[in-house]
Amino acid sequence: MGSKRYHSKTPGKLNYSLFCIGVCLIILLPLCDTFNLDVENPSVYSGPNGSYFGYSVEFYLTNSSR
Repeated sequence: MGSKRYHSKTPGKLNYSLFCIGVCLIILLPLCDTFNLDVENPSVYSGPNGSYFGYSVEFYLTNSSR
């Protein structure tokens, strides 16, 4: 008396879906790129160490609307 195993069709559909997502990522990832508008003369803003420069600018801009 052998028992019959039930094989779901879901794993095949799941594998196909993951394959399609992987192919899309492989095709689309090289198209995503960063850029800088002025690569020859970049503007670099910084403050002294420990000044939390980026946080202080964001804090200033957030509170400037009062």
